[in-house]
Formats: sequence, C-alpha cells, structure tokens
Amino acid sequence: MAFKSFLTPEKEKKLIQLLQREFPLLSAPFLHLANQIGLKEEEVLEILQRWQEEGKLRQISAIFNPSYFRHKSSLFAFKVPEEKLKKAIEIINRHPGVSHNYLRNHAYNLWFTLVVPPEKDLLAEVEALFKESEASDYLYLPILKVFKIAVIFEQDTNGMEQDITLSKEEGAFEFTERDRFFVKILQEPLPLISQPFKKLADTFNISEKEIFDWLKEMKKRGALRRFAGLFKQHKLGFRKNIMVAWLVPQSKLEKVAQELSSLNFITHCYLRQSYPHFPYNLYTMCHFKEDGLEIIQNLAKGLHISEYLPLETLKELKKIRLKLFYIKN
Repeated sequence: MAFKSFLTPEKEKKLIQLLQREFPLLSAPFLHLANQIGLKEEEVLEILQRWQEEGKLRQISAIFNPSYFRHKSSLFAFKVPEEKLKKAIEIINRHPGVSHNYLRNHAYNLWFTLVVPPEKDLLAEVEALFKESEASDYLYLPILKVFKIAVIFEQDTNGMEQDITLSKEEGAFEFTERDRFFVKILQEPLPLISQPFKKLADTFNISEKEIFDWLKEMKKRGALRRFAGLFKQHKLGFRKNIMVAWLVPQSKLEKVAQELSSLNFITHCYLRQSYPHFPYNLYTMCHFKEDGLEIIQNLAKGLHISEYLPLETLKELKKIRLKLFYIKN
C-alpha cells in the first residue's frame, strides 16, 4: 500500500484511537488529526479512504441515543426450526429497523436488535416478523438497566478498552423538525475531504456554526453519544464474538455488573427482562482475538456464578449503522 511508508504501527494505533474517541468537530478535522499524529492532511485522507474501500472503516458520523428521539428498541431472540431458518433470516434482515442479526448456538438461534421510530409500535412490528418468519417462539429482552455501553477498539489487547457510560435515566425531549433534519444528515457517513462540514453546510444551505452548535447542544442533552469513526471489529483482529447471559442473584447484581463492566473485553453490560423458562438477567458482549470460552469459564468461577450461558456467534447475518427516522416501505 502506498501509505505504508508513512503510517507506522504507532501512528496507526493513535489514529484509530483518535477517530473513535476524539474526532475533532472543526472546519478542517483531518488537518487537526494529521497534526496530532505527525502526518500530512492528504496522507490521513488517503489512509481513511483506503480503509473505507477495504471495509476496515465503516464510517465517521454522529452516534445518537435513539430513546432521546422517542425511538423504541429491544433485543429479541427467535427460535426458528432449521428448515425455516433461511426464510426467517431474509424476513428479519430486510426490516430497516434491524441493525444487527446473529446466528447463535442455542435453540433460540436468531438474535437481533429492532428499533422503531416514534410512530411505530415495537411489539406490533416484532409480532409481524414472528408470524411471517414462522418461528416457534421468541424472547423479548428489553434493557432494564445499562451498566456499560461503548465500542472503542484497542489493537494491543486481547479484548478492548472502552469509554464507559454508567446507567442513567434517559428521557426523550420535545425534538423539532430541525432536530430531525440534523439527525438525518449527521448520521450519514462524513465525506472524507478536507472540509467535510463545509460541504454539508453548502449542500443544505446552512452554516458550519449551526452544525457545531447543534451537536454541542445534543451532547449536553445526552442525545448525542459521540461523533466518531466506526470500525469493523474483525478487520481489527477481533474475530470471536460471544454474548454471555448470566443468572445473577439480586443481592449480587450491582457488584457483579460493575466487576464485569470493568473488564476490557466486555463492551456491553445490561440488566434485561428475564422469564421463568429463560431466567438469565445480566447480559454481556465479549470480544476476543482468540477463543474466549476458557476466559469466560474462569471468570464465572471467580465471580461464583454457576448458571450462565455463553452464546457464541456462529454467523453475523446483518450489521449496519441504524438510521433514525427511517421510513419502512
């Protein structure tokens, strides 16, 4: 590759970190990044354009909290007979509100997230998917409490290191058509050019200041998680993806959740709805460069948790950036 001569491993690591954590909301953001890591602006743009072509960099964009814009979401698990699996996957994947769908090693074999805009009913949408897919059963697994959520990939660890968002009360605000407009344009991939925000401003007849002021206000409200680069985890070497469902006694829940959240290979830790026939209440997403089952087994022993379910990802069926305010055809 042409840029290998100027992109050292140290500079690559720093660029990935800055894109995920501290993307500059400035008129010339790539020049600022270049200055921080000792490269030229055109070199940084060449690197990012190549990464995007290779599929390593998914996009650079705003990442919003859907609930602040009155979107409703949940994790669901469908139990689908083998002979109906192909059809069910096609039905689930074509829904624009499904951002992630995984085949996992359990009787409940399809695990997907569904988000619907304010005018849609979440459970009505999933019931329609359930009937059309001919699944035999499903689990509705809404989040009851967030202990950790973030995905910041570090290349020098077996797992990852993330910025941690502790549980807090999320509440929608009375957003306007102007807010809806900004969400729609800023959730799209930022152009990889010298002055990307100027291009957006010129395209939509607004000013860069309006864009930056709005993003600052959304960050203050909690509606904007961050503006950042999003990478495909397997392109950074994280090839093992295991969701672990834990059965944790209420008396130990807070302590166990905080301990799990402190681990660098765990990106998400949630308290979810449980059921008599599926009693697991705490869910963690674990990512590894190598097999992680032994790590999870040792972790369970250390936490004195005997009932847990490691759900290995057999196949990633769909993974896209969710678009808020989508229109379902």
